[in-house]
Amino acid sequence: MRQLAVTGLHKAFGTHPVLTGLDLEVSAGSFTAILGPSGSGKTTLLRLLAGFERADAGTITIGERVVDGPGSHVPPERRKIGYVPQEGALFPHLTVASNVGFGLPAKERRPRTAELLESVGLSGMGHRYPHQLSGGQQQRVALARALAIRPEVVLLDEPFTSLDAHMRASVRADVHGICRAAGTTAVLVTHDQDEALSMADRIAVLRDGRIVQYAAPQSLYSRPADPALARFVGDANLLDGELSEQAAPGMVETILGLLPLEPASATAAGSGPVTVLIRPEQIDLVSGPAAAASEPGSLTGHVIAYEYYGHDAIIRVQPDGAAAGPALTVRTVSGPKLALGAAVTIRARGPVIAWAR
Repeated sequence: MRQLAVTGLHKAFGTHPVLTGLDLEVSAGSFTAILGPSGSGKTTLLRLLAGFERADAGTITIGERVVDGPGSHVPPERRKIGYVPQEGALFPHLTVASNVGFGLPAKERRPRTAELLESVGLSGMGHRYPHQLSGGQQQRVALARALAIRPEVVLLDEPFTSLDAHMRASVRADVHGICRAAGTTAVLVTHDQDEALSMADRIAVLRDGRIVQYAAPQSLYSRPADPALARFVGDANLLDGELSEQAAPGMVETILGLLPLEPASATAAGSGPVTVLIRPEQIDLVSGPAAAASEPGSLTGHVIAYEYYGHDAIIRVQPDGAAAGPALTVRTVSGPKLALGAAVTIRARGPVIAWAR
């Protein structure tokens, strides 16, 4: 059952179009991320969903009710939407309990506030003021306030950007768990790919005012709609390739040899030049050049950059030979640090996805 539907949405500010015919459906109880770079229209979309702005054309439906459309505009306070802004926007002169219960009728305020503070892990802190809380605790208070009215949809506007890296991971896990436990339909706006991939059931990628792909995180990462999207969602090696259905059906020729194509790589049907996506974790690295002769598709090169992150390392390898192509990014989870200039051998693992050029 759908909880939120957007059809043919248009919005411009003056002569500058921001959203240009956007369509989106969000299932009830799901967690959806709207992902896109700065200026792609993410915040405008969220403000339209909340009712802070009016659409120039198109419709927004929550449940079975049109809240924005031709001749219809339901104000924000009547949309049953909870909203969590970037900085939490708590009232500094009110206690935590008063912030959470601010929009509730007097008779519901005390029991509902106590219930919500317990659900967000802040029982016993209702007497404190916002400045006495950590950034993560403030964001949980903001979420509790958004949930207080039992909304049909909760909108989260990049709520973790002001937190440090460790706290951001912890708080987003908390927020995800709280929304799940409450059974709330949630829409998160973010420019952080890791955030979207780790939290969302489905991700809608916004580009130039339209959604270019709407898919589960695994599908979006492994089968992006085009090369630009492949670069935007994770690290990507984009190589020139050649298809020949007669010589090698279901395979693509690259500098890393013949690689099998994903069955869903529909854009690569037939023959001719293509662009091939190989993710860094699809490339195996062997220290030293000796392995190059042992297996077809092996390629020698040398290390031009090494970045260690603890859980893994990112290595940039420049293939040998004038016609070998651009440097390749390799992700590895083990092994010793490689010195700059070290000779290595790399091999790729399929299947891969390709787009006609």
